[in-house]
Amino acid sequence: MRLVLGVLAVGVALGGCSSGTPDPPRRASPSPVPPSPVANASDGCGRRSPGTGRHAFGGRPYSLTLPPYDGRTPVPLVLDLHGLNSNAFQQALYGRMASAGPQRGFAVVQPEAARGRGGWKLPGMTGGDADVAYVGRLLDHLEGTLCVDRRRVFATGFSNGAGLSAALVCGLRGRLAAVAPVAGLNLARPCAGARPTTIVAFHGTGDPVVPYGGGEPFGGNRARIPAWMRPVDGVFALPPVTTVAGRWARTFGCGPGERSTVGGEVRRVRYAGCRDGVRVELHTVAGGGHSWPGSFSIGAGATTARVDATRLALDAFAGTR
Repeated sequence: MRLVLGVLAVGVALGGCSSGTPDPPRRASPSPVPPSPVANASDGCGRRSPGTGRHAFGGRPYSLTLPPYDGRTPVPLVLDLHGLNSNAFQQALYGRMASAGPQRGFAVVQPEAARGRGGWKLPGMTGGDADVAYVGRLLDHLEGTLCVDRRRVFATGFSNGAGLSAALVCGLRGRLAAVAPVAGLNLARPCAGARPTTIVAFHGTGDPVVPYGGGEPFGGNRARIPAWMRPVDGVFALPPVTTVAGRWARTFGCGPGERSTVGGEVRRVRYAGCRDGVRVELHTVAGGGHSWPGSFSIGAGATTARVDATRLALDAFAGTR
C-alpha cells in the first residue's frame, strides 16, 4: 500500500510542475480500521450461527438453545450433561437449564452420549478419557461456529453427567470457569495441579444410586452397572461426597469450610479464599435422594423445593468473571 500511494504522490507532483503551478498534495482517504477483536472472543464471532435447535458433531447429536444473539457479542456457554440412560431432551426438561439459561444470557448445549452407551465414560473406566476428549472437541466446534466468551464456559450435569462435569475440571485443563455437578461430585477424583475452578455441587444424603457417604453405586447391586462403566481396577467403592469436596478445596488452596443452613433440610459448606478468587460449595440435602433440587421427583428418593439447583448454578456462573 505504501508503494502504491508513493507512486501516486510522485505523479501528482510531476503534473503540477508541468503547469508551473503546483497543486496542493492530495491526501488519500484512510482505509477503514477493522474493529479490535473482543478479548477472549471465539473464532465463531462474525460467522453465521447454526441457530437454536438440534445439530450434530462427531457422529453424535446435540441440542443448542441460544439467548438473544447477534453473532458479534460473545456469550457465555453452558454444557449440560445428561445422566445414565437419559438423553439431551430429558435433561432439558429435568434440569431446566435450556429454558432458564438463555433467559439470563447463556447459550446452553446438551450433548448426547455415544450411541449404544446411554452414558458417559469417566476416568478410571476402560477408555475413561474418551468422553472428556469428545467434549473438548465439541467445545472447539462450538467456539468455531458460535460467538463464545472463552473466559465464561461452564459445565453442569446430573448423576453420570455430573461426574463428567467434575472430570472436565482436570480433563479440559482450565477451559472451564465453573462447574455445578448435581448428584455425582464423587464420581470423579480431583487431580494435582488442577487450575482453580469454581465448583458448586448438590447431593442428597439418602441417594440410593450415588451414595453420599461413599461405597458402591446402586446399593451394591453390580448388575445395574453396565459393563462399559466398570472400573479398570475392579474397585467399585466411591469416596464420600464431603471428602471429595474437601479435596477440591485443598487443591485450590481454599480456606476452612464455613457451614450454614440454606433452608430447611439443606445445609451448605462453602470454602472461600481459594486461589484466583474461585470457591467450592457443597449443598447437602438431608434425606434427599438421587434428584435435582428444585425439580420434579423421578422416583429415586425424596427431592427438595428448598433450593433450586438450576438457579444457584446460574448464579454461580453469572458471578464468574
